[in-house]
Amino acid sequence: MDTKGVSRYHVLIPALIALLIEVFIFNFRTFESMFNKEIQLPAVNVDVQGAEGFGEGVYRITDEGGNAAIYLKDLEALLQGRGFNNVRLDIALPEAEDVSWRESGCMYITPYVRDAGHDQYDVLAKHVYRQDIEDSKFLWIIPAGGVKTIALNISLSEGSVLQIRSITLNAKRDMSLSFVRIIVLAILAYALYLLRGGSSVWKDDVTKRSVKNELLAAALGICLITPALVINIADHGMDADAHSFRPYQRLAEAFAAGQLSLKEIPSGVLAQMENPYDTTLRDAMGLEPEADYLWDMAYYNGKYYCYFGVVPCVLFYLPVYMITGAHLSDGVLMMILAAVIYAGIYMLMCEWLKKHAASTPFAYLLLFTGMIFMGSGMMANISSPDAHDIPRAAGLAFLLWGLYLWLHSIRTDKRGLRAGMLAGGSLCMALAVGCRPNQLLYSFMAIPLFGEYIKTGDGFEKKDRNKAISALLLPYVPVAVCLMAYNALRFGSIADFGYDYQLTVLDYSKKNILADRIIIGLHEYLIRMPHLTYRFPFIEVGEFIQENAFGHGSFYYTLGYGGILSCNLLSWFIPGIFGKNRDKTATWLLGISAVNMLINICVAGVAYHYRADFAAPVLIAAAYGAVRLRGSAGKGAEGMIRGFLIAAFVISVLYHTAFYYTGYLQSGDTSLYYRLLYGWLG
Repeated sequence: MDTKGVSRYHVLIPALIALLIEVFIFNFRTFESMFNKEIQLPAVNVDVQGAEGFGEGVYRITDEGGNAAIYLKDLEALLQGRGFNNVRLDIALPEAEDVSWRESGCMYITPYVRDAGHDQYDVLAKHVYRQDIEDSKFLWIIPAGGVKTIALNISLSEGSVLQIRSITLNAKRDMSLSFVRIIVLAILAYALYLLRGGSSVWKDDVTKRSVKNELLAAALGICLITPALVINIADHGMDADAHSFRPYQRLAEAFAAGQLSLKEIPSGVLAQMENPYDTTLRDAMGLEPEADYLWDMAYYNGKYYCYFGVVPCVLFYLPVYMITGAHLSDGVLMMILAAVIYAGIYMLMCEWLKKHAASTPFAYLLLFTGMIFMGSGMMANISSPDAHDIPRAAGLAFLLWGLYLWLHSIRTDKRGLRAGMLAGGSLCMALAVGCRPNQLLYSFMAIPLFGEYIKTGDGFEKKDRNKAISALLLPYVPVAVCLMAYNALRFGSIADFGYDYQLTVLDYSKKNILADRIIIGLHEYLIRMPHLTYRFPFIEVGEFIQENAFGHGSFYYTLGYGGILSCNLLSWFIPGIFGKNRDKTATWLLGISAVNMLINICVAGVAYHYRADFAAPVLIAAAYGAVRLRGSAGKGAEGMIRGFLIAAFVISVLYHTAFYYTGYLQSGDTSLYYRLLYGWLG
């Protein structure tokens, strides 16, 4: 690829495409209304009901719920046979204000239209109006023939006063170019351009280290993570006190004070209850979370404890609190962990491919890294940072880097192991257990990775084999001792992490395993189809039905968006890891992930965020399946595999970036949410 070509075409063409899309697609309403003849609606044609007028278009709504109606009358005479296209409302909401973490500052409008095709009012879709967003002021209405009357049923989310400044029929929509949108479109166009058949990313294999390729990998990660960072900064999600649920911050304060239990003192009511873990009993007694007890904390022997994995607190929250006196934000740590996870996936896949399929094009590594990261659950986590997801994200980060260091410790000539890398990997694997105890399962990956080396001693001196065994096992010892001591001092058992004592939606001390829970879990985690819509943000939570076909019982669940097999098309390559000469490492990784998934279903419940424990390893195994199929396929079949991977990557980007708009944003900074909504609508 020559430098001149890069400067002339590789930048200018994607930028030009982005500009054309911005002008002719996102601004199509400008061209649609360009030749409209605007009509300012006279005051006599406007009738406001359910409100008291104070002159100059100011009205105070008399209904306590903030509901009223604006009638636009005698429109036939005003239009004089001309077509009808839109209504532009310029209405001020003097008492509206934006309140963080609460939808406010909006006026909801439901249009009712009487036209030549409807003698009675025909109800249209609800519209959200914000006085600070120009595109929200337009109601684009397609009537059936001439328009007679339009009734706008309105509901104010905040305040009860509105001022009608003007109402315009067939208003012209000005051209509105978004620099941010152009940049995003240019990046997407450039990414697709890089994936064309003649690009160097298909010619360079994974063994070729170049600054350009490393920058491309970093740029992909930045493009996936930065939008969530920007949204969370604007939506207050990066503030340390953004949420009232702050388990790690409370635990850091307790550690700093020299105690294992939280500093908060439980009320005597909990001690007097027959079963304080019964949420129905707490509700019946009128106990309110946070006011009367700490929600989702462990309660044991009259004290509160944090049952979340302790490692994130010790490594991140406590040092920040001790040094600065301020608390680390969950949102800040989640973004850092996202970057570490992305880098871990990239390094692990790069190392794996170098050792097993060195001729694999670099483009495969980029596609694999992006799809595994998006499918790991991190896109949902960084879109709505929450303390519940910190231990899962931290556990995944340590797991990925642990596997990478283990794999990197194996010399290319298979003559011994690098003890330092081996020990570093074991330490990471042990720390993963301190974040999520069920991550201990992945430590058994040492069997397929090192079992043969240590068993046969191939290429080892005896002292080297003992050194390797020590490097593999010894890093677990201090972490295990500390975790067991921590558990014993809190709950009297080295294996008790306090999971049974949590004050949350269910009594986890009364575990049950239901056949229908397993079936529902497999459906939710693997095959649930996404609920797609044509309206922003284009995906919705799917319906959850607990059929109880095999037995009745309650368990924890949250509604999900889609399964790994249905929404992460990379997983379709899982069959490729089987067959003759299969790689046992990938088989073990897939098997352990399956066991981890079943443990989550049977012990914890069915929740979308639990996928972080097993989704990434499943997709890593699937990526190796894709590589094996490529190696055994002919030239034509390889082209099909390449095309499928590109399509899968594009679909994955479109699907997973929608998570940025499905979390707290809709109930948080509504101004930001609706700016994004109308930014998509154009």
